Amino acid sequence: MRWIVLLACLATAGCATGPAPSASGGAGVRPVAVTLFRDTVTARMSDGGLCTGVREGRAGPWSTTLAGCPQTWPVAVLRPTGRPRLPLAPAAEAPWVTITPPDRPALGFGPRVGS
Repeated sequence: MRWIVLLACLATAGCATGPAPSASGGAGVRPVAVTLFRDTVTARMSDGGLCTGVREGRAGPWSTTLAGCPQTWPVAVLRPTGRPRLPLAPAAEAPWVTITPPDRPALGFGPRVGS
């Protein structure tokens, strides 16, 4: 009987995972590294989180929402790539990818110089 009570307590403690992800994800958080793949975008955030946006369609520009981290922000891939992996850098003009934090302007990212 004590084992059942102990297991129930452990199971309950293991289910307490903290707050659910939110669109805000922290006022000062920003992407520090963005990588465009054929079917995904990854963003490593300044708080250490790794976010991923997955492509649902197969043709042309696409959009998604970041997942796997507290920052569930909209992402737009304006110029898809056929390359398996393309590191991106901040780009003020002609971005390939935009990430839009809440209550802030969209952040643009494009290929790094020499990519």
